[in-house]
Amino acid sequence: MHRYYSVTVLVILTLTCSLTTLSQRHRQPDERQAGKIEKFKTMRLIEVLKLNEDEAARFTAKQRVHDDSMKALMKDRNTKIDAIDEILRTKAGTGDIDRQTQSVLSVDQKIYDERLRYYGELQKLFTPEQFAKFIIFERNFNRRLRDAMDEMRTKLLEHPSE
Repeated sequence: MHRYYSVTVLVILTLTCSLTTLSQRHRQPDERQAGKIEKFKTMRLIEVLKLNEDEAARFTAKQRVHDDSMKALMKDRNTKIDAIDEILRTKAGTGDIDRQTQSVLSVDQKIYDERLRYYGELQKLFTPEQFAKFIIFERNFNRRLRDAMDEMRTKLLEHPSE
């Protein structure tokens, strides 16, 4: 278990370093690097859940559909929030603020609904034990990724010239 954790952290840190370097150069994360993290996450999930080839293919297809839906929803959400920000900065159309914020909440509901749909599909694909491991893996992976990114950000702030 300790070896798995060390290898996982090492891979996450390596990918994060690449992502941080690219985002500094381009001012936004490179989708290819984010894609590498997602591929690594998928491979680890397949390994942790001990999925056979058929199960892995079905899982990957479901995950791809979910990821595409979530990306589209998050893009829509961010566009709506940018519109609210513009209204507040320019003080133009302040009467539209309530309509705009309700629009964001509507997208938030769609995000929640999409997550429930995805989990429902996975519950049909996985055994109860596999689904439980999936939930735990998701939380732990995301936590480790966030921690690694925070650590990298802290190091960059402490030593910006390196």
